[in-house]
Amino acid sequence: MISKYSLCFQPDEATLELVKQMKLQLADEIGWYNSKNSLAHITISKFKTDLNGIKKIAELVRAQCSTFTPVQVLFNDYGQYPNGAFFLAVDEFSKPILQDYAKKVMRKVVLPEIYKSNEPHMSIARKLDPERLERALVYFQKPAISCLCNHIALRQFNPDRRQYDIIATFPFLGLPSNEPEQLSLF
Repeated sequence: MISKYSLCFQPDEATLELVKQMKLQLADEIGWYNSKNSLAHITISKFKTDLNGIKKIAELVRAQCSTFTPVQVLFNDYGQYPNGAFFLAVDEFSKPILQDYAKKVMRKVVLPEIYKSNEPHMSIARKLDPERLERALVYFQKPAISCLCNHIALRQFNPDRRQYDIIATFPFLGLPSNEPEQLSLF
């Protein structure tokens, strides 16, 4: 059976709770909105596969993550996308590290139909109309949220809850990579 899955950087418990409270405060200010009840995360990809496929993907992602070193991530601004997304923006120091980690993971996950996120961010709200998006942008003070990013979570879509459930986590262990390094000639 084919299911929907997602890979994401998952923040620590304190950050999960902080973002949950922000989402609740925003709902009090602007009313219900998409992703109000979703657990805070930084999406790497979304895809569909069967049980055999997810087992293979999990093995590959686990091996790749074991070579990553934990990184401190700072969310120091808010941002928006034209589709009505309102999010916590990743600082310029940790952004390229997360992008590099995501690219390395996605080289392992080869599927015909896959959504890849190239801009690390933590969504607070999605699909806001322009008026509610503007209210969200001015509601909060400038953030200074820091968390240690030390694993990637594999999530499976739960159609009953209409949310993703974490089914596995892959820790960053800082082990040496057994893949050959590509050398530049120039």
